[in-house]
Amino acid sequence: MKVPPSAGAAAALAELKNKWTDLKHDLDRAQAVRLVHQKGISFREIAKELKCSESRLRYLLQAAEAPAADLLLARKGRITTRELVRRSGAAKASRMAEDKDKEELERTKAAKKGCESVCKWLNEETRSGAYGEAIISEARRILAMAEQDGKLPRVQSPPADMPLEEIVGRCRPPESINTDVGSVSWYADWLARWAFFAFPSSVIRHRALNLALDWQIRGMPD
Repeated sequence: MKVPPSAGAAAALAELKNKWTDLKHDLDRAQAVRLVHQKGISFREIAKELKCSESRLRYLLQAAEAPAADLLLARKGRITTRELVRRSGAAKASRMAEDKDKEELERTKAAKKGCESVCKWLNEETRSGAYGEAIISEARRILAMAEQDGKLPRVQSPPADMPLEEIVGRCRPPESINTDVGSVSWYADWLARWAFFAFPSSVIRHRALNLALDWQIRGMPD
């Protein structure tokens, strides 16, 4: 069932229809359309009243999302609406690339921090860390198999403020499940458990363990 527009929205749409032909600049049209759309009127309904295509309205709104300097040039008649749309798209692509770079940087930082946590845990729990390479390799295999078989735990991640030490302690395998305490497989089971909860992002988790394995093979960087 279609919900009728509110009185205010209907009045705004009627006002837009009346003044549409008087709006001389595409940016003014875009602003007017946006204001009516924000009141709950769909682009389809607006287009129907204005007797134009819905794609035309979206085109105008896209132009209005260009950088401020470009909007000023358009107001002065130095660039066209088509050029505004092009610059709007280029600016959006640039922002997305910057966001992606920032996200990648944050992932890299998180993976390095996770790697350091894994290596510190190995040194503390296995004393010499002599079996670190084997433990990490087996933990990676455990996680990969569980992920492939769809057997990774489907539980809520621990609170963001929960200390890593508490997560590690809670994930220690009970002796009733794995009686081979102190073995490579036992430590690997423990690492796989706490890494899963400490690093909820599979991308960061994989990178952290891969980097930790590399450090075990090549030695930790200075």
